[in-house]
Amino acid sequence: MAPRTLTRPHTAGLLALAPLLMAASLPPAGLPGYAPGTGVDAAAARRISRWALAEYAVPGAAIALVQDGRLTLAEGFGVRDLASGAPTTADTVFQLASVSKTFTAATVAALVDRKKLGWEQPMVSLLPGFRLQDAYAGQWVNARDLLSHRAGFPAFFGDLFDHLGYGDADVLRRIRYVEPATSFRDRPAYSNIGFFLAGELAAQAGGQPFPELTRSLIFEPLAMTRTGVASRLIGDGSNPGALTDISRSHAVVDGRLQVVPPNLSALFIAAGGFASNATDLGRYLTMLARGGEIDGRRVLSEAAVKAMFEPVIAEEPGFAEFPPIDAHSGFDYSPGWGVYHYNGLKVLEKGGALDGVRTLLVVVPQKRFAVAILANRNLTALPGRPTCSRRSAPRPGTSSVCCWPPSPGPPTRSHRPSPWRPTPAPTATTCGAPGPWPNATAPLRCRRDRPATAPR
Repeated sequence: MAPRTLTRPHTAGLLALAPLLMAASLPPAGLPGYAPGTGVDAAAARRISRWALAEYAVPGAAIALVQDGRLTLAEGFGVRDLASGAPTTADTVFQLASVSKTFTAATVAALVDRKKLGWEQPMVSLLPGFRLQDAYAGQWVNARDLLSHRAGFPAFFGDLFDHLGYGDADVLRRIRYVEPATSFRDRPAYSNIGFFLAGELAAQAGGQPFPELTRSLIFEPLAMTRTGVASRLIGDGSNPGALTDISRSHAVVDGRLQVVPPNLSALFIAAGGFASNATDLGRYLTMLARGGEIDGRRVLSEAAVKAMFEPVIAEEPGFAEFPPIDAHSGFDYSPGWGVYHYNGLKVLEKGGALDGVRTLLVVVPQKRFAVAILANRNLTALPGRPTCSRRSAPRPGTSSVCCWPPSPGPPTRSHRPSPWRPTPAPTATTCGAPGPWPNATAPLRCRRDRPATAPR
């Protein structure tokens, strides 16, 4: 295939892909009002977003678009609550799920700027009682290891700790009994508990509880006035500080799309416990697209942003990575982000998923381009149609699982398992056990391998 020309409309291609991340399946035809290579503006983004909500039956969404380092659109679409019909606006607050991880990395970067912490400073230098079962790893593990999933923990280990009543001190003490899945820094494995530990390390270095530290170092300098801990901002509406302009979670239950309770984290804030809106995320992405500066002020140094965006360890694209990520794009973890290459450009991405919510950030530093999408339907992300291929054969150490059904969406790296997980109807092509997707009621079409330790 001949190389494609590198032009500014490339960023329009990313935006055209982004609405599909709210999708349950690919459309039968192209995006309305969009021709590849023609560029995109706010009006086109609005048309695409409205079409995507109708096409994929998503109640509401909000987007923020940054072009050439300038916020050009922050807007809500559809409704934030299917029961009340209240509209989604740019100020409507959504759970961020694993997009929260980017703020954990930014908090660490801000501490590095202030010389309170080093990317490669061993955790035991600040938390001398910290231990891991692998004594060598326990002696040397640092923020960069924890933020790029290379500390050796089993994939997704500890995701249920919130539900089991463990506190911060419990997890810090008990982590020493966890048997590693791989050698230290040998292979990455997606780890929410690693981000919890990174948050604890940052809190110790900064002298504040992690949520307050992130607020003082990132949210307040960026004037992100409606961003914070999701359980405080959303909750059940009765807690002090809870907001009213919030997006409710939606999922298909008993064949009907309806509001479901939010999956709120009390422990893993650093992994998936923040909430925000399009207006605030627009400022955050503007700062990142501009290399750490906004409104003539520096929030992060250029070196800090570069360190966050620098690949640390390569990963094989797996069940949670979708086109354009493939064998040719490469896929790496940097602190807090996934990194791949598309059309000759480095792309930073981070997605998130919880019960009834799906989120995505994309940054293209070379173009000073970024986009955020917040959607309020359960696991609706799919930027490409899955197919059966030679990758269907499981690798050693993995279990074979089915691909996702035509509707309502594919598996993804949820912060925690969802309770909305009916078993698919048995067919000749279904697995013998329920898949990792919620609301999967249609026959499954193919198989794909995934780590045996991933949550079901």
